[in-house]
Amino acid sequence: MIRKLGAALWALAQALPYEPERDPDLGPFHTHLRQRYGQDPLTLTYEEWAEALLDLIAERIAEGWDRYGAPSAARDPEGEGFVASFEGPGEPFAVRAGSKREAYREARKAWVKRLLG
Repeated sequence: MIRKLGAALWALAQALPYEPERDPDLGPFHTHLRQRYGQDPLTLTYEEWAEALLDLIAERIAEGWDRYGAPSAARDPEGEGFVASFEGPGEPFAVRAGSKREAYREARKAWVKRLLG
């Protein structure tokens, strides 16, 4: 899925009537590509764009894991089920669910969304 998004970004950049680096949304990624490959991103293949996007997302998640730690889950002390939580980024977050797996899954999804948002 991420590789397809990278290919879609490449196609968009090819179709823009102006320099993609000046685009407020595409510009930062365009700059990342230029720094990574040392050449004009418009000369790169869509596969290179896709790989760079995948690396950028993986790097963001790894940095978040190092900085904040991953969510954790435990039995809910106030009742049945489980609670999962994390401290950052942003405000602390907690979710309750019937199973440890479900609670942890919901907390991980929220945590990754915050990291990538």
